[in-house]
Amino acid sequence: MLRLREYEIRRVPLTDREAGELARLTRGSAGQRDEPRVIQQILPSGEPGLFDVQPGPYVGRFTLGSGTTVDIASRFPFTDFRELLRLAARQPALLRDTAAVGSASRGLVDLIATAFARETERLVGLGLAKEYQSRTFTRSPYPGSPDVTAHLAKYLGRPDRLVTKAKRLTQDIPLNQTIAAAHRVLVQQHYEDPGLSARLRALGPCFTSISRVADPQRLMQRRPTFVPPRYHEAYSLALLVLTNQTVLPTASGASGVTVLFNMTKVWETYVSHWLASQLPAGHRISAQHPVALTDGSRPMTAYADFVILDEQHKPVAVYDAKYRHWHAKPKADELYQLSTYAHRLHVQRAALLYPGHDGQYSQVTVGDLRLATIGVPVLSTRCRPDSRR
Repeated sequence: MLRLREYEIRRVPLTDREAGELARLTRGSAGQRDEPRVIQQILPSGEPGLFDVQPGPYVGRFTLGSGTTVDIASRFPFTDFRELLRLAARQPALLRDTAAVGSASRGLVDLIATAFARETERLVGLGLAKEYQSRTFTRSPYPGSPDVTAHLAKYLGRPDRLVTKAKRLTQDIPLNQTIAAAHRVLVQQHYEDPGLSARLRALGPCFTSISRVADPQRLMQRRPTFVPPRYHEAYSLALLVLTNQTVLPTASGASGVTVLFNMTKVWETYVSHWLASQLPAGHRISAQHPVALTDGSRPMTAYADFVILDEQHKPVAVYDAKYRHWHAKPKADELYQLSTYAHRLHVQRAALLYPGHDGQYSQVTVGDLRLATIGVPVLSTRCRPDSRR
């Protein structure tokens, strides 16, 4: 397995084929479809067979066409990665159910698989949910009542044939199909921890009565309006595995993806939840709020991450989410960007929000504007400030 860390340059051994596959992942997409630039750069080190590889802001695991598995870890030691992802509501990327070698170092995929196994074991112990569903019967015995529409469509009303419809209690419902589909993805991975692999395999017989959905993404379009409380954790983990947000560039040569999170987007959405929990009554958040940078009939427009609007829909504060280590003094470009937003929106409150701890707070003054830098508490105590990113 090739282990990397987002934005960190590492010297790793690669074949020419593997180096070429990773090089294709540096291109991203220049077309209408926004495809991720998973690798920032890959350069020869000057030593035979060794390359300097720097990933982008994507965390997860995927498999190259050569069979080599690439595991990209987060540069931040989040206290609860799964909770961060769940609250952020950003889902991982999937290409297909391709087996990828696991990691004994408790990577993101391993954490999700471990939590999924634990919650699904508990769910199975409590019993899978059941619902009454209508089924059509074309062979004897014919339960229920005649289904005239189906009879006409299938047999053109032939008197020697019969079609009936009846309700049956079944576990084969979308809720369980979602859990089973996520299980099939995770059980195909090979984990270095044999206990985790065994736990996932042991759950297989519990889903024998659940039909396999050809396109798991359709399950996302049929989300149930009510999820039983005992399903909440297992179902949210299943969504993390299944929901498709981004894919690797189609010509990259990658054979498959287990999970791949855009951490910049994860952080932005997490910050949105964090801000929403602190809003005064009557206020609301406007995400990607347009800001006119110039005057005139056709102004240049930028988009602020978050603008707080009061009861009259008037901007009162502007915030920018930055996915890098908190530092007391912002970078010059961050300072110029946020002060420009505040000036053009005519607000006096502005802040930059970073992954951090309680108590990480400072202010700088730009004219009559006080710009704050705030560490949003999501990191473990092992995290050390680093102003490079």
